Amino acid sequence: MEQYTEVTTIKLSKIQKQTLVKLKEIKIKVSQFIRDTISEKLKRDVSELIVKPTKVYIPF
Repeated sequence: MEQYTEVTTIKLSKIQKQTLVKLKEIKIKVSQFIRDTISEKLKRDVSELIVKPTKVYIPF
């Protein structure tokens, strides 16, 4: 299993915090949930995140 060594602090709205508390109440690991959602988002948007080289137009 991968060892997590990096720490990032995020700010949440009250509604987001309440949602995470509800997840915790139904025995879902919040930290793993956040990791999974970030991973899913990155996989979905990978094509937008990769910088594509632009063609230089030379008229002659």
